[in-house]
Amino acid sequence: MHYVQIILTGIFAGSVYAIGGTGIVLTYKATGVFNLAHFTIGLFAAYVLWQINGVWGVPLWIAAPFVLLVVGPGIGVVLERFVFRSLQRRRASTSEKLVANLGVLVIFLGLINIIWGGGVKGNRKEPVPQLWPTHRFEIGSITFDTKQLAFLFAVLIVGALLYVLLRFTFLGTSIQAVVDRRELAELSAIDANRVSMVAWAIGCGLAALTGVLQAPPVLEPIRIIFFGIEMIGVAVVARLISLPIAIASGLLLFGAAHDLLDTFEPFGAKGVLHDYYHQMVGSWSVVLLFVALVGYKKLDELGESVPTGQGIVASDIGRGRGLRPSAVIGVLAVVSAALLLPAFLSDTNMTYAQQMVGMVVIFTSIVCITGFSGHITLGQASIAGLGAYFTARAVNSLHVPVIVGMLIGAGVAMIAGLIAGFPALKRKGLFLGLTTLGLGLLIDRLVFNSDLFAGSGTTGLVVRRPTFLRWDLESQKAYYYFALVVAALALLLANNLRSGRLGRILGAMRDSETAAKAVGIDLRRYKLFIFAGSSFIAGLGGALLTMADHSWDPTRFNPVFSLFWFVAITVAGISSLGGAVLAAVIFVMLPLAIQQDIQASVFFLGVGALFLGRLPGGLIGVLRRIPGLFTNAARAEYDRVQRAANEPAPDPAADLHPTPFALAVLGRENGNGSVVATTKKSAP
Repeated sequence: MHYVQIILTGIFAGSVYAIGGTGIVLTYKATGVFNLAHFTIGLFAAYVLWQINGVWGVPLWIAAPFVLLVVGPGIGVVLERFVFRSLQRRRASTSEKLVANLGVLVIFLGLINIIWGGGVKGNRKEPVPQLWPTHRFEIGSITFDTKQLAFLFAVLIVGALLYVLLRFTFLGTSIQAVVDRRELAELSAIDANRVSMVAWAIGCGLAALTGVLQAPPVLEPIRIIFFGIEMIGVAVVARLISLPIAIASGLLLFGAAHDLLDTFEPFGAKGVLHDYYHQMVGSWSVVLLFVALVGYKKLDELGESVPTGQGIVASDIGRGRGLRPSAVIGVLAVVSAALLLPAFLSDTNMTYAQQMVGMVVIFTSIVCITGFSGHITLGQASIAGLGAYFTARAVNSLHVPVIVGMLIGAGVAMIAGLIAGFPALKRKGLFLGLTTLGLGLLIDRLVFNSDLFAGSGTTGLVVRRPTFLRWDLESQKAYYYFALVVAALALLLANNLRSGRLGRILGAMRDSETAAKAVGIDLRRYKLFIFAGSSFIAGLGGALLTMADHSWDPTRFNPVFSLFWFVAITVAGISSLGGAVLAAVIFVMLPLAIQQDIQASVFFLGVGALFLGRLPGGLIGVLRRIPGLFTNAARAEYDRVQRAANEPAPDPAADLHPTPFALAVLGRENGNGSVVATTKKSAP
């Protein structure tokens, strides 16, 4: 009976995973969009319910249906109408949909921070509402409560209704038709817009249900965000297409199996292996996510979108271009601003400048992977964190010079990049991005917050700044210029990656792997090379960030930041190294300029992600086109003036001669050119 209790408790706990995973599968199955914002929509709905019921005092029987049936579905309708409909109609690439989805994610997080200011915990008196009162029951030695039963019944009811909807109704058939081929569905008299709107409404309604069930007793955004990312594993195990498998895996794999494994003690009751085993079990959902992504040989992407980075990468990447005068002026302006920046900042604000330079290096690594080769990466924060952590450990434990420690840390990050690169041998697009996100979660759980790596889970690991040729770089300005040199070297290295034969190979690999194979390119070698090289650069950037803070802090490399960073560099211009610089300036320096926290930058970039389709090449592309606009306007004005100058001057006398038509009407012309008026006789 002991194991029966464990399994039953695990099934109850897995019910929330099942509901969340089912909502993600439904949205993807019905719209072709993998809704990474699913959990933030649920979090937003939980805050709205707390506001209506806990703060305003509206009865729960009114507030809960309003949130679940109006707010959640209403969010889905708005997203479909104003964000994803245009992407669907023009067959946007997977990368464009993913970036728009990430934009929705960060916008909702920004709204939560702006409206409610973070978590709802002991500092607020209003309780987080629960949909059902909790009453415990005992059947023999088995105990459970009404809340657990409600979770299980909700999963079974939702699953049954969705199965009937998609399998036996015209709406379900229409949903499948719209996802597979929107144009043909419309030719069959199916209102594709209405069908997609209904699908989004149902999916976001399930997201609201997930958030409301998971929120009590405390609204903590970080906790719910991590839980939401873990729910992705349920959808991936179900291959993003099977609702029954999503429900079964949520209940059994993510629920019952986790609780059973947690009761075992294969390595005894104490010791390092015992602790690490339970940390692995604690990260069970992340382990399942990564194993499923790596284990599945094929994961099809629904719809007709292109599963590459082409939609967010400018078409001229990899082509040789000479230095234009405007580009030279721009580079000189950026270099001059970077060199003069310390003169305008205090020692306290110099930390922001140092962090900005570190972010330039990390964003450069993302440009190398996505901009140059078209592979989406969502785990760059953890890879940069590896470089930072092992730099600190090498300096403190091996007592090597700091610069040598940076190379060691970057080398460890490069190994992680190779591990991330192996899944890229089989897939691109969305599922490669999810694989790198899963790897980042594993690194965070099993390295950064593991007792096996002593000191990694605390912020007490001091990081010294380097000494170069007996020049102590401990001061704020000296270290800033050192970081600036490292960033310049990273940009130079990345620029060499995009030039010459290697740049053409990476461009060919990004545009069409089939065509690249046809001309004899060894994709395996170059994929692993670009992942390793970019991860090495990310490791250097992570080390610079940690030295700017003087200590190792795992929260700075939270895996969620990978999503924010990808949005930042994409909006700024992921096809350009200039985009990496602009993204770092916006991400770090904008909050300093407007006296706000980092959420201001995140919210601004989220809004930019929604309008990415109107910003070809990102913000850096807009800046590059500005000189051309002035040039084109000046050229058009010059041409107009020249045409006016070359046209013959009009003869003023010509205007005095009446036209033949006027002569016929007014009278007749004499021989000397005068007009003699004639008078018609009136009719008798």
